[in-house]
Amino acid sequence: MSIPIVSDKLILGNPLIRRYRYSLFRRSHLWVYLTIYTSVVLLLLFVNVSIRDLGGEAVAGGQFFRRLYHQFVMIEIVILWGWCTLNSKSALPDEVANKTYDFFRLLPLSALQKTLGILVGRNLLSLLFAVVTLGPMTLFGLLGGVDLPLQIQIVLVLLSIALCTNAVVLLSSSTSPKRQGKTGPGVWLLLMVLSIPFFLGPFFASLRELTQSYDTTTHRVAFYTIDVPLLPLIICVALYFGFWCVLGLLRKFTFEGAALFNRPGAVLFLLGYELLVLGLFLPHLPGGAVPQYFLWLVVSLLAVVLIPVGSINDCGVYLERSGRPAAHAPDRNAPWRLWRHSNLTLGLGLLAVWIVFFVVAGRRSGVSPRQLAQDTVTLLSFYALLLLLLEVYVVYEPVFGKMGILVAFLVLLDLFLPLLLAGTLQMPSLRFYSPFAFFIDIGSSGDVERNASWVSILAVNFGLSLIPALVVWRRYGQILALRRAM
Repeated sequence: MSIPIVSDKLILGNPLIRRYRYSLFRRSHLWVYLTIYTSVVLLLLFVNVSIRDLGGEAVAGGQFFRRLYHQFVMIEIVILWGWCTLNSKSALPDEVANKTYDFFRLLPLSALQKTLGILVGRNLLSLLFAVVTLGPMTLFGLLGGVDLPLQIQIVLVLLSIALCTNAVVLLSSSTSPKRQGKTGPGVWLLLMVLSIPFFLGPFFASLRELTQSYDTTTHRVAFYTIDVPLLPLIICVALYFGFWCVLGLLRKFTFEGAALFNRPGAVLFLLGYELLVLGLFLPHLPGGAVPQYFLWLVVSLLAVVLIPVGSINDCGVYLERSGRPAAHAPDRNAPWRLWRHSNLTLGLGLLAVWIVFFVVAGRRSGVSPRQLAQDTVTLLSFYALLLLLLEVYVVYEPVFGKMGILVAFLVLLDLFLPLLLAGTLQMPSLRFYSPFAFFIDIGSSGDVERNASWVSILAVNFGLSLIPALVVWRRYGQILALRRAM
């Protein structure tokens, strides 16, 4: 199949794009947006010309045109990151509100056609204004001394981040009407993307200097052992998240009600995410820089916590994957088959991937191997307990509708009860029995106190994990029995 035919089916011949085009380009709507846009641009030019005349600047002064260039870049940001994002966010809720969502689901279009139909068709008008704005923005940049390669890089930054944000908000709303009251997996991806400012903040601080000097050669960022240009690195990071968001949309439009990630996808996303984060932080870790090490811990572990939540498989999936056991298979081995495909093994696999990066970052920061081993085992015990509580919710939620409230209460107890007891009983060492306090202590303080308690912490976590492990194992047996009876 040739490229023109593919592009015709995806863009030009996409019925969703044609549908949105008829709606957006009605005269009754179009003149309103044209009036607002023209008024804003004329007002912007009037204010800048007035400031130039009052300040006595030269008519062809570079500062005057650079100021206009900055302001038109801000207009592009408002259009691409603001207006387009609101359009994408409201696309599916509007379908639900207009009672046309079932018609949308039954359209004979591929998942890619639906994705592009919403992202492009819903934003046709805003993209048109973005293209119109690009002309004077480029002209003012050239007149102000901003070279064309730098302008191209800035435009690519705007477009890549716009793709990422639009795909994220669309994914966060891509749930069926039956699941509108529940937290969709796209929300957890939205929380994941909120971690970007933790390691892109220094980039945008440097970007401000870049727009003042207009020199792309001197603004480079350390990434592992090499220095890479700032703007291309931002583009790559945004495209990475945007790529996975689009894959998530394809999965959601293909498998109704499916989890955000399948098992290979969850591992691959985490692997790429951790490689990016470690590459950005690794040059700053030597010398025992505790704030950088703690910041890396927060950003890197955030994915390990959220990805299992976005990859939850419910009991229906367990029933499908368990299959009908063979007649000669003993029943006592049946729960193991289900356990291999459970959320528990996925969560532990993700933690194993993270531990590799944890060891690398810890050794880079000067942490001893013994300390790393103790912290790894202790974090594993905390994580296993939380995974078991999550699995209790997954397998018992169809039976007890309020199981989520109970599990949330138990998680809060696990996080904050040791802190409360430590303050009430005047025993500071009790705070390390909270995963929250233990994690903070790893990145921000010495290791003397938590080392004295790590064995007892393991024992307590093991004891607390027994009850949820037993009830989950019992529920696995019930699920397999139900499957045999089907």
